[in-house]
Amino acid sequence: MTKSHTFWETWGGPLGLCLTLFMLSYTIGVVQPVMPPLVREFNSSVGYVQSALVLMSLVTASFIPTTENLSRRLGRRPLLGIALLLYALGLLVMILSPNIGIFTLGLAGLTGLGAAVLVSTPVAMMDGLYQNEGARKYGLVALAIAGILGSLTGSILGGVMAFDFSWRWAFAFELALIPAIWYLVRRVVVPTPVTTQGIDWVGGLLSVVGFGFTLVGLSLAAELGWWQPRADPQTLAFFLAPFGISIAPVLIASGLICIGLLIFWERQRSRQGYPPLLRLGVFNRRIYTIGLTIGTLHTMATVGVQFNLFQFIPAVVGLNPVQTAIAVIPFTLTQLVVLLVLAKRRPQFPPRYLLQLGLLIKSIGIALLMAAVRPPVTSLGLLPSLVVMGLGTGLFGTYITSLTFADTSEAERAEARGVYRPFQNLGASLGRGILGTVLVGTVSMKIVDGVVADLGESIDPLVRREAIRALLVAIQTLRRSERQELFAELPERVQPVLNSILQTAATEAMQLTLGVILGLCLLCLGLSCLLPKTVRTLEAPIE
Repeated sequence: MTKSHTFWETWGGPLGLCLTLFMLSYTIGVVQPVMPPLVREFNSSVGYVQSALVLMSLVTASFIPTTENLSRRLGRRPLLGIALLLYALGLLVMILSPNIGIFTLGLAGLTGLGAAVLVSTPVAMMDGLYQNEGARKYGLVALAIAGILGSLTGSILGGVMAFDFSWRWAFAFELALIPAIWYLVRRVVVPTPVTTQGIDWVGGLLSVVGFGFTLVGLSLAAELGWWQPRADPQTLAFFLAPFGISIAPVLIASGLICIGLLIFWERQRSRQGYPPLLRLGVFNRRIYTIGLTIGTLHTMATVGVQFNLFQFIPAVVGLNPVQTAIAVIPFTLTQLVVLLVLAKRRPQFPPRYLLQLGLLIKSIGIALLMAAVRPPVTSLGLLPSLVVMGLGTGLFGTYITSLTFADTSEAERAEARGVYRPFQNLGASLGRGILGTVLVGTVSMKIVDGVVADLGESIDPLVRREAIRALLVAIQTLRRSERQELFAELPERVQPVLNSILQTAATEAMQLTLGVILGLCLLCLGLSCLLPKTVRTLEAPIE
């Protein structure tokens, strides 16, 4: 007689692996809606929180080759347990953090290191669960869908918790998932560890510091100034304006120096016959790096659109955060439908052509969105463009993984997928940080200039800069009602035309950022010509 299996014995392992990626995506997705109360409580800035997200992605991406090496040496299950504990500790530090520095330590340091194991382990363990190629493919598609649902849940649930309770509760929700994940995945059979090469921790440290300083500098430049500090250097702390200049170029220069040292260090180790710690591994693959670049730029564009819609819709249409999330859901739902349909039945066309078709459709969707954000703007009016964008995104997401992994070996797949995901998180952080700052900064500038023009008065350039900076902070941290109270304090003769000024500023700024995003999509379309036309096997997508 064959032994019958309970539901949990059959589906517990796959469910636990999906919950792992759900949790990781939830962490990234929940930061955006909780950002205003978080920034206000810490008396910090949006730029610092965005930098923490960038650092988390960099720490995760930098240490994935190393953690893959440790997984093969120690075994995936013990390392998974350690990673879950590290992630839980990071969440506790974030929940209890008294300032932005401790919050960054929890998010970028502890959860970033834990995520380096958690992003690649589900793929490797899902491969071990199923011997049948079809079952394995559906298992990996389920992981991709879990990641998308995690981000969507974070964007909706985070807003509710942040404003009705506390932003800290939004992260406390994840702590309940960690013991459930361990209970579900502890019985999953994994391969026996094998001895692998040694680890070069110096290379890993130089990598994190070099890329971290460079990208954090780029993230903070719009807020703190590319060279000249945004405020009087005499009134700023030394670490924000060392030697009378903005900290941003200092961070960028320091990061580039560390990257140079990393290159020198790795060459020296190679000449001496030592294996590099932070193995370049899949980064040595030309097609992989091209696909990784295209995927990261595409994610930057996608998240830039979503982030800016969450800023634009409440201000112009008047919806609250939950209503805004519901208004944007058609984009995500269309993407999920496309992923599911193409997972079941693949068109008989070369994957590169289908990917390029997806980019072309998405570009059309962005152009439609540019037309739809003209007044009067309604959530129904945005619907067609969101559906078209979701169609293009789903088509692109289905094939970018297969084309990116075209020249990687079977042994490198777990590492390749593990590196790919945090780079998408990095693209998401840059999309929010750079494209979001372009939108809010442009709106702030146009509002200030519009009010000054209506008053018919001249204004000192320094006063203008300070007014723009103060408005930029207010837009990102204050609720809609609080912003209305702020605008009500403007001179009485401005009030009759104030709504027109606000609408015009928001529309023109949104169209400007959408133009930049459209340029990114077209750049991805051009770079895609460097990818192979066909592939040996079709990989499951990564969200």
